[in-house]
Amino acid sequence: MPTTINGIGTQYYGKKNPRSYDGVCDSCQRPTKLTDYETGYYFVVLFIPIIPLGKKQILGDCASCRRHRAMPLREWERIREESLDSGLSDLADNMHDPSKAIELLDRMTVFNQMDEAYDLATATAKQHADDFDTQLALGSWYERQGQTALSDKCFATAIELQPNHPASKRIQGVDAISAGRPKDAAEHFDALRNNVETYDPSLFYMLAMAYQSKQMHGEALDEFQDLIQRNPGIGKDKTLRKAVKQSEKAVGKTESILPKKGLFG
Repeated sequence: MPTTINGIGTQYYGKKNPRSYDGVCDSCQRPTKLTDYETGYYFVVLFIPIIPLGKKQILGDCASCRRHRAMPLREWERIREESLDSGLSDLADNMHDPSKAIELLDRMTVFNQMDEAYDLATATAKQHADDFDTQLALGSWYERQGQTALSDKCFATAIELQPNHPASKRIQGVDAISAGRPKDAAEHFDALRNNVETYDPSLFYMLAMAYQSKQMHGEALDEFQDLIQRNPGIGKDKTLRKAVKQSEKAVGKTESILPKKGLFG
């Protein structure tokens, strides 16, 4: 990390080829926005860059705590070329294996080769238009890049291929919640509720909150109660408790479904 005292020390200057993405900081452990970029490293006097000390590749610069990792830019470029060359070679040797294309797509993303990545994603989507897993993976990749229209297109293709797959049901349920249709979401999520491999409490918490937002407090309480029964620890969560009390008040419920927190409840 650069250090200055009274304006004298070391400092980064410039930010080239930035790539921002959501992640968890290795240092503060917060979910946040992380950024990779190239920069110059200088000895500074009164915060004015005087002596260049080399170029650095910054990795995972945290928007919350500003901590990050750094390495010499030349070393980063060497690793990048070796990784991409290896990925391209694997794909060339296995042209009909979509997993090789997805692996290369992820490598291109890490090394901020986004023009090449989008070209590869487009070609892969066309070549493997009848492969459910590939369309699902591409939809997730586009979603991480903030390309909603493209991610929706891939997810729609995946759902058409396997409408009853748990992943398809999850996507359709989340989409229904986003569209303000909690009853439709519940129909999709019911296929995931009683299977230990597909049950995700966050989905049903979303569903309960969606019901509440529509003033469907009875349905919301049913979902909250099911959540608490399946995940007893969640009953201590302050946000959930507040939401439950709101719906209980709306329906005039006198006995709470919430577990007591202590001697006085």
